[in-house]
Amino acid sequence: MYNVFGTLFGGQCTTANVIGVNRDYAVSDTNCYSNAMHQYNEDTCEDEEGNSTSIESIASSNPLSEESEFGARHRWQEKFEPRAVNSSAYTPIFCQSDTPHNNLADHTLMSLGYKAPDEWPELKRQAPVAKPHLYELLSEIVQKDRKTNAVITIAQSSLQVHLIVLQCFSGLFCDLGNDTVNVELPSEWVTPRAFRLIYDWMIADAPLLSRLGLLEVLRAASFLRIPQLERQCEHCLAHGITEESSVLLYLEARLLRMERVHRPLLQRVGRFFLTLVASQEFLQLPMHALWLLLSSNGIGVNTELEVFMAAVRWLNFQWPKRRLIIAQLISCVRFALVPPWLLIRLHDRHSTSIELKRIISQPEVLQQLHDGIGYTTTRLCYGSDRDAFMLHLERTGMQPPEQRNWIYDRECSYHHRLHCQISDELPYEAFIGYLSWLQTQHRDYWQSLEPVDVSEVCLCCQTAAKEMKETFHI
Repeated sequence: MYNVFGTLFGGQCTTANVIGVNRDYAVSDTNCYSNAMHQYNEDTCEDEEGNSTSIESIASSNPLSEESEFGARHRWQEKFEPRAVNSSAYTPIFCQSDTPHNNLADHTLMSLGYKAPDEWPELKRQAPVAKPHLYELLSEIVQKDRKTNAVITIAQSSLQVHLIVLQCFSGLFCDLGNDTVNVELPSEWVTPRAFRLIYDWMIADAPLLSRLGLLEVLRAASFLRIPQLERQCEHCLAHGITEESSVLLYLEARLLRMERVHRPLLQRVGRFFLTLVASQEFLQLPMHALWLLLSSNGIGVNTELEVFMAAVRWLNFQWPKRRLIIAQLISCVRFALVPPWLLIRLHDRHSTSIELKRIISQPEVLQQLHDGIGYTTTRLCYGSDRDAFMLHLERTGMQPPEQRNWIYDRECSYHHRLHCQISDELPYEAFIGYLSWLQTQHRDYWQSLEPVDVSEVCLCCQTAAKEMKETFHI
């Protein structure tokens, strides 16, 4: 150890110098030097193991100048020569407790200007530590159903959930305590499918509601007090629901005992009306729902007689029972939109259909037929003088009928265009035959029905004119 320090400092190295250079090797006892001395001669020396080493060999292995060689010899002599040591001359100054450390004033690093940096500039040169977002961790736990803390029971079905998720959206669960672990919901308000759809809606980032179970979800959302979900369900019902979907939704509402609330869905039926009339579900509609349907301006028909025939079909399905409501149902038919000669033929003609005859023979129906004939004949009497006709309606209190959503089917044998001059009567048998034909068509055939005024070409009239020419050889 001393040889190293002596070599580093070039010869003039005393014990005090060694201790001053590196305090880790300082010895507190002033007599430590005399306890480690070894005997030597001028040309050789022995180490602690007794091996002889010549100074020349040391010098040759470490070539130095003459002064350096002398310095090296002198250091070896100081190391191994036994001599008395004056403790007062070699005692380090820092070993004396009553003496300040080299007379150096005490200063803290803070007083010298050192402080913690406001930023860590080295972070700009290092890649940031990848810390996952708390939301992502919580979302993963929820979506994978880990660490669930509550059980929802509906009838015979149960589902493990996170109570905090339900409390974030549902006012009902928010009122429950955090110690709630088992909750039983009434199945007449919340079905298992509806609750599963609602829970998936809660944990989804961009929730979309499926068509299947939409009304169940709406009813359950109302019970669970989830206003955001209620508004989304109502928006789905108000937009993007096709005519056939509105009918199916209404039928679903009947099964869920929500028919009264969702009865207005039938007012969205347009061109799908005749296809609905051809179905069994039409025959099973309740009276109030059918009245709302036949009173709608949006149902698609080619003539008002199709509305009347649809009512006849429904009444005959349960004739003895439904006979008592004929007057209320037939009031939905706007006979004032039918030419008077067709109403007269309908009244006077001896139909072969028992279904039609039993309806027309009712006094309530006869009265409405007469009212329709009176309105249409009066309208014809005033001709083009519309103002005079309106004054007549004002004096008599009569109301002009509203128009329907008039449609035209190119494949129907009795459909006519708006300005067609031919007006044939509509037999009940012909109407039932058309409904039977609709049952065999593609499910989207109703979408091919076009507005009645989109063209002036009437295929039915062209066929009749062709047959007339062939008959009379014109």
